[in-house]
Amino acid sequence: MSRLNRPLRNRALAVGAVAFFAREVSATLRVGLAAGLGWRGHARLGTHSREDAVVLVHGLMATAGAFSPLVRTLHNELGIDVHSFTYVPGSSLDDIADRIHTLVARLDEPRRIHLIGHSLGGLAARWYVQERVHDRRVVQTISIASPFQGLEVAEYIPEVIRSFVFPPKAQLDRLVQEAARHLPRVPHLSVMAEKDQIFPGHHAMLPGAPSYVLHDTGHNGTLFHGRLHDVLAKEIARYMPVEELGG
Repeated sequence: MSRLNRPLRNRALAVGAVAFFAREVSATLRVGLAAGLGWRGHARLGTHSREDAVVLVHGLMATAGAFSPLVRTLHNELGIDVHSFTYVPGSSLDDIADRIHTLVARLDEPRRIHLIGHSLGGLAARWYVQERVHDRRVVQTISIASPFQGLEVAEYIPEVIRSFVFPPKAQLDRLVQEAARHLPRVPHLSVMAEKDQIFPGHHAMLPGAPSYVLHDTGHNGTLFHGRLHDVLAKEIARYMPVEELGG
Protein backbone atom coordinates (compact mmCIF):
# COMPACT_ATOMS: atom_id res chain seq x y z
CA MET A 1 0.00 0.00 0.00
CA SER A 2 1.38 3.40 -0.93
CA ARG A 3 1.97 6.09 1.65
CA LEU A 4 -0.67 8.15 -0.13
CA ASN A 5 -3.38 5.53 0.35
CA ARG A 6 -2.52 4.70 3.96
CA PRO A 7 -4.11 7.85 5.50
CA LEU A 8 -7.27 7.22 3.48
CA ARG A 9 -7.43 3.64 4.72
CA ASN A 10 -6.88 4.72 8.32
CA ARG A 11 -9.59 7.34 7.96
CA ALA A 12 -12.01 4.74 6.56
CA LEU A 13 -11.22 2.40 9.46
CA ALA A 14 -11.82 5.19 11.96
CA VAL A 15 -15.13 6.12 10.35
CA GLY A 16 -16.18 2.46 10.38
CA ALA A 17 -15.27 2.11 14.06
CA VAL A 18 -17.27 5.22 14.98
CA ALA A 19 -20.26 3.99 12.97
CA PHE A 20 -20.16 0.60 14.66
CA PHE A 21 -19.88 2.21 18.11
CA ALA A 22 -22.86 4.44 17.34
CA ARG A 23 -24.97 1.48 16.20
CA GLU A 24 -24.14 -0.54 19.32
CA VAL A 25 -24.86 2.38 21.65
CA SER A 26 -28.15 2.91 19.84
CA ALA A 27 -29.03 -0.79 20.20
CA THR A 28 -28.21 -0.74 23.91
CA LEU A 29 -30.39 2.34 24.37
CA ARG A 30 -33.23 0.61 22.50
CA VAL A 31 -32.96 -2.36 24.87
CA GLY A 32 -33.11 0.01 27.84
CA LEU A 33 -35.99 2.06 26.51
CA ALA A 34 -37.96 -1.12 25.75
CA ALA A 35 -37.68 -2.29 29.36
CA GLY A 36 -40.84 -0.51 30.43
CA LEU A 37 -42.82 -2.20 27.68
CA GLY A 38 -41.68 -5.71 28.37
CA TRP A 39 -42.62 -6.62 31.92
CA ARG A 40 -45.79 -8.41 30.86
CA GLY A 41 -44.09 -10.19 27.98
CA HIS A 42 -45.54 -10.88 24.54
CA ALA A 43 -48.24 -13.21 23.31
CA ARG A 44 -48.81 -12.54 19.64
CA LEU A 45 -50.98 -15.15 17.96
CA GLY A 46 -50.29 -16.33 14.44
CA THR A 47 -52.55 -16.17 11.42
CA HIS A 48 -51.37 -19.26 9.53
CA SER A 49 -50.04 -22.04 11.74
CA ARG A 50 -51.36 -23.11 15.12
CA GLU A 51 -49.02 -26.10 15.05
CA ASP A 52 -45.91 -24.12 16.03
CA ALA A 53 -45.01 -21.60 18.71
CA VAL A 54 -41.88 -19.58 19.41
CA VAL A 55 -40.78 -18.76 22.96
CA LEU A 56 -38.27 -15.92 23.32
CA VAL A 57 -36.00 -15.58 26.38
CA HIS A 58 -34.21 -12.24 26.88
CA GLY A 59 -30.76 -11.57 28.32
CA LEU A 60 -29.49 -9.99 31.52
CA MET A 61 -30.58 -6.41 32.31
CA ALA A 62 -33.27 -6.47 29.63
CA THR A 63 -36.95 -7.36 29.40
CA ALA A 64 -39.13 -9.05 26.83
CA GLY A 65 -39.60 -5.61 25.29
CA ALA A 66 -36.20 -5.96 23.59
CA PHE A 67 -37.74 -8.58 21.30
CA SER A 68 -40.47 -6.35 19.87
CA PRO A 69 -38.97 -6.09 16.34
CA LEU A 70 -38.26 -9.83 16.25
CA VAL A 71 -41.78 -10.64 17.43
CA ARG A 72 -43.22 -8.65 14.55
CA THR A 73 -40.93 -10.31 12.00
CA LEU A 74 -41.67 -13.88 13.08
CA HIS A 75 -45.37 -13.19 13.36
CA ASN A 76 -45.60 -11.51 9.97
CA GLU A 77 -43.31 -13.82 8.01
CA LEU A 78 -44.28 -17.18 9.50
CA GLY A 79 -47.72 -16.46 10.90
CA ILE A 80 -47.06 -18.42 14.08
CA ASP A 81 -47.63 -17.75 17.77
CA VAL A 82 -44.79 -15.89 19.50
CA HIS A 83 -44.52 -15.73 23.30
CA SER A 84 -42.07 -14.20 25.76
CA PHE A 85 -41.77 -13.32 29.43
CA THR A 86 -39.59 -11.17 31.68
CA TYR A 87 -37.47 -12.36 34.58
CA VAL A 88 -35.71 -10.25 37.19
CA PRO A 89 -31.96 -9.52 37.07
CA GLY A 90 -29.92 -12.03 39.06
CA SER A 91 -32.10 -15.01 38.11
CA SER A 92 -30.21 -18.30 37.86
CA LEU A 93 -30.37 -20.72 34.94
CA ASP A 94 -32.69 -22.89 37.02
CA ASP A 95 -34.95 -19.92 37.80
CA ILE A 96 -35.25 -19.02 34.13
CA ALA A 97 -35.74 -22.66 33.14
CA ASP A 98 -38.67 -22.79 35.58
CA ARG A 99 -40.20 -19.75 33.87
CA ILE A 100 -39.70 -21.34 30.44
CA HIS A 101 -41.43 -24.51 31.58
CA THR A 102 -44.34 -22.61 33.12
CA LEU A 103 -44.94 -20.72 29.89
CA VAL A 104 -44.54 -23.77 27.64
CA ALA A 105 -46.89 -25.84 29.82
CA ARG A 106 -49.66 -23.31 29.16
CA LEU A 107 -49.38 -23.74 25.38
CA ASP A 108 -51.96 -26.42 24.58
CA GLU A 109 -52.27 -26.16 20.79
CA PRO A 110 -48.71 -26.25 19.36
CA ARG A 111 -47.16 -29.53 18.34
CA ARG A 112 -43.72 -27.95 17.90
CA ILE A 113 -42.08 -25.35 20.15
CA HIS A 114 -39.00 -23.34 19.18
CA LEU A 115 -36.90 -21.78 22.00
CA ILE A 116 -34.81 -18.70 21.16
CA GLY A 117 -32.68 -16.88 23.72
CA HIS A 118 -30.39 -13.85 23.68
CA SER A 119 -27.23 -13.94 25.82
CA LEU A 120 -28.18 -15.44 29.21
CA GLY A 121 -31.54 -16.45 27.73
CA GLY A 122 -29.83 -18.71 25.20
CA LEU A 123 -27.92 -20.47 27.98
CA ALA A 124 -31.15 -20.96 29.92
CA ALA A 125 -32.90 -22.45 26.89
CA ARG A 126 -30.18 -25.11 26.53
CA TRP A 127 -30.12 -25.69 30.29
CA TYR A 128 -33.86 -26.33 30.15
CA VAL A 129 -33.62 -29.03 27.46
CA GLN A 130 -30.38 -30.60 28.67
CA GLU A 131 -30.61 -30.51 32.46
CA ARG A 132 -34.28 -30.25 33.38
CA VAL A 133 -37.44 -32.27 32.92
CA HIS A 134 -38.79 -30.43 29.91
CA ASP A 135 -41.60 -30.40 27.40
CA ARG A 136 -40.87 -32.93 24.64
CA ARG A 137 -42.51 -30.68 22.04
CA VAL A 138 -39.38 -28.50 21.98
CA VAL A 139 -37.87 -29.24 18.56
CA GLN A 140 -34.96 -26.79 18.57
CA THR A 141 -33.09 -24.12 20.49
CA ILE A 142 -31.36 -21.06 19.05
CA SER A 143 -28.96 -18.85 20.98
CA ILE A 144 -28.01 -15.28 20.10
CA ALA A 145 -24.65 -14.09 21.47
CA SER A 146 -24.83 -16.55 24.38
CA PRO A 147 -21.51 -17.14 26.21
CA PHE A 148 -21.43 -20.94 26.37
CA GLN A 149 -17.68 -20.87 26.81
CA GLY A 150 -17.60 -18.11 29.38
CA LEU A 151 -15.57 -14.93 29.48
CA GLU A 152 -11.78 -14.89 29.55
CA VAL A 153 -11.62 -12.00 32.01
CA ALA A 154 -14.28 -13.42 34.36
CA GLU A 155 -11.68 -14.33 36.96
CA TYR A 156 -10.74 -10.66 37.28
CA ILE A 157 -14.31 -9.61 38.07
CA PRO A 158 -15.22 -9.44 41.80
CA GLU A 159 -17.13 -12.52 42.93
CA VAL A 160 -20.17 -10.54 44.08
CA ILE A 161 -20.56 -9.11 40.57
CA ARG A 162 -19.60 -12.30 38.75
CA SER A 163 -22.20 -14.37 40.60
CA PHE A 164 -24.87 -11.82 39.67
CA VAL A 165 -23.93 -11.54 36.00
CA PHE A 166 -22.58 -14.97 34.99
CA PRO A 167 -23.80 -18.51 35.66
CA PRO A 168 -21.31 -20.63 37.64
CA LYS A 169 -18.47 -21.97 35.52
CA ALA A 170 -19.48 -25.51 36.48
CA GLN A 171 -22.86 -25.00 34.79
CA LEU A 172 -21.30 -23.61 31.62
CA ASP A 173 -18.84 -26.49 31.53
CA ARG A 174 -21.68 -28.97 31.90
CA LEU A 175 -23.69 -27.36 29.10
CA VAL A 176 -20.72 -27.70 26.75
CA GLN A 177 -19.64 -31.17 27.86
CA GLU A 178 -23.14 -32.67 27.69
CA ALA A 179 -24.19 -30.95 24.45
CA ALA A 180 -23.19 -33.81 22.12
CA ARG A 181 -25.44 -36.22 23.99
CA HIS A 182 -28.51 -33.99 23.65
CA LEU A 183 -28.06 -32.38 20.23
CA PRO A 184 -29.45 -35.34 18.24
CA ARG A 185 -32.67 -35.01 20.25
CA VAL A 186 -32.92 -31.18 20.39
CA PRO A 187 -30.79 -29.49 17.71
CA HIS A 188 -29.24 -26.09 18.29
CA LEU A 189 -28.01 -23.11 16.28
CA SER A 190 -25.53 -20.62 17.75
CA VAL A 191 -25.79 -17.11 16.29
CA MET A 192 -22.65 -15.12 17.05
CA ALA A 193 -21.81 -11.42 16.73
CA GLU A 194 -18.58 -10.74 14.86
CA LYS A 195 -17.83 -7.68 17.00
CA ASP A 196 -19.31 -8.76 20.30
CA GLN A 197 -17.66 -6.42 22.78
CA ILE A 198 -18.70 -8.53 25.78
CA PHE A 199 -18.24 -12.12 24.63
CA PRO A 200 -15.92 -12.72 21.65
CA GLY A 201 -17.63 -14.65 18.87
CA HIS A 202 -16.10 -18.06 19.51
CA HIS A 203 -17.21 -17.91 23.15
CA ALA A 204 -20.82 -17.87 21.92
CA MET A 205 -20.51 -21.18 20.11
CA LEU A 206 -21.99 -24.40 21.45
CA PRO A 207 -19.52 -27.11 20.36
CA GLY A 208 -21.00 -29.72 18.06
CA ALA A 209 -23.83 -27.46 16.87
CA PRO A 210 -23.90 -25.35 13.69
CA SER A 211 -23.25 -21.64 14.03
CA TYR A 212 -23.88 -18.45 12.10
CA VAL A 213 -21.89 -15.21 12.31
CA LEU A 214 -23.57 -11.82 12.04
CA HIS A 215 -20.97 -9.45 10.66
CA ASP A 216 -20.32 -5.90 11.79
CA THR A 217 -22.56 -6.03 14.85
CA GLY A 218 -22.13 -6.29 18.60
CA HIS A 219 -23.79 -7.96 21.57
CA ASN A 220 -27.02 -5.95 21.72
CA GLY A 221 -26.93 -4.96 18.08
CA THR A 222 -27.77 -8.53 17.13
CA LEU A 223 -31.33 -8.07 18.36
CA PHE A 224 -32.04 -5.40 15.75
CA HIS A 225 -29.96 -6.79 12.91
CA GLY A 226 -32.17 -7.45 9.88
CA ARG A 227 -30.10 -10.46 8.88
CA LEU A 228 -30.77 -12.08 12.27
CA HIS A 229 -34.50 -11.91 11.65
CA ASP A 230 -34.07 -13.56 8.25
CA VAL A 231 -31.87 -16.32 9.68
CA LEU A 232 -34.28 -17.11 12.51
CA ALA A 233 -37.33 -17.16 10.25
CA LYS A 234 -35.62 -19.58 7.85
CA GLU A 235 -34.30 -21.79 10.64
CA ILE A 236 -37.74 -22.11 12.25
CA ALA A 237 -39.39 -22.72 8.87
CA ARG A 238 -37.13 -25.76 8.33
CA TYR A 239 -39.10 -27.57 11.05
CA MET A 240 -42.51 -26.57 9.74
CA PRO A 241 -44.46 -28.53 7.08
CA VAL A 242 -44.91 -26.53 3.88
CA GLU A 243 -48.68 -26.43 4.31
CA GLU A 244 -48.24 -24.68 7.68
CA LEU A 245 -46.26 -21.75 6.25
CA GLY A 246 -49.31 -20.05 4.82
CA GLY A 247 -47.90 -19.70 1.29
